Amino acid sequence: MIKKTKLNHPVLVAAWPGMGNVALRAASYLREELNAVEYEKIEPQDFFSVPTVLIRNGLIENIKLPESKFYFWKNEGGKNDLLIFLTAAQPIGGKEIIFSQLILEIAKKAGVEKIFTFAAMSTTIDHRTQPAVWVTATSPGILEELKKFSLNTMQEGYIGGLNGVFLGVAKSANFEGACLLGEIPFYATQIENPKASLAILEIFSKLFEIPLDLSKLSTLAQYMEKEIDHYLIQLKEKLSPYHFPDQEKDKGPQYIH
Repeated sequence: MIKKTKLNHPVLVAAWPGMGNVALRAASYLREELNAVEYEKIEPQDFFSVPTVLIRNGLIENIKLPESKFYFWKNEGGKNDLLIFLTAAQPIGGKEIIFSQLILEIAKKAGVEKIFTFAAMSTTIDHRTQPAVWVTATSPGILEELKKFSLNTMQEGYIGGLNGVFLGVAKSANFEGACLLGEIPFYATQIENPKASLAILEIFSKLFEIPLDLSKLSTLAQYMEKEIDHYLIQLKEKLSPYHFPDQEKDKGPQYIH
């Protein structure tokens, strides 16, 4: 434990990298804007692989494993303090459950009552429109609590990675929780989408009465919208038949792999 403190009805937010970097961006922004304080960390040696080493100026640098840290924030104007867990990578295959259980062990000692994760949902949405936020929960009570925000309920399907799996492990350990999923366009899942992160945090901050300034994230969302515009223009030019001047017109449709 880095810093001992008593938390008031804390809610745990946990996030890992995923599509559009939606989850990690939202949780990281939450930590940064609230100036959340380091609380505890999980030693990474048993949970992450080392596929490469970095070489600089002819010398091999020290191995750096992803950090896995908890941060806390005292909510003076609301009922719930926050405990935020961030890690820069998914654990290696086969370690997901034990990693989740370790996080939950720390959460239980801190007095956590509810757990939230964030994620992205790939849909046919256009990147210039306002993304909807979907929800799935571990209990009917949480779903009922979130109905006042007019969220779309995810009736069936799956959530890949620990942003989803962690809640399954949490439910088995008798924690209540939910995942908020921001829509992202299916054609840009590999591009960061702060607009989806923004939509999630707008809901989350209202739910727990968090005075969160979202202006920086809004500015980033506008910038990335233009970047996606630029990306699509380049892609259209690349796939245009005029990009292949030697192609004979009478050969019929051509397929690009």
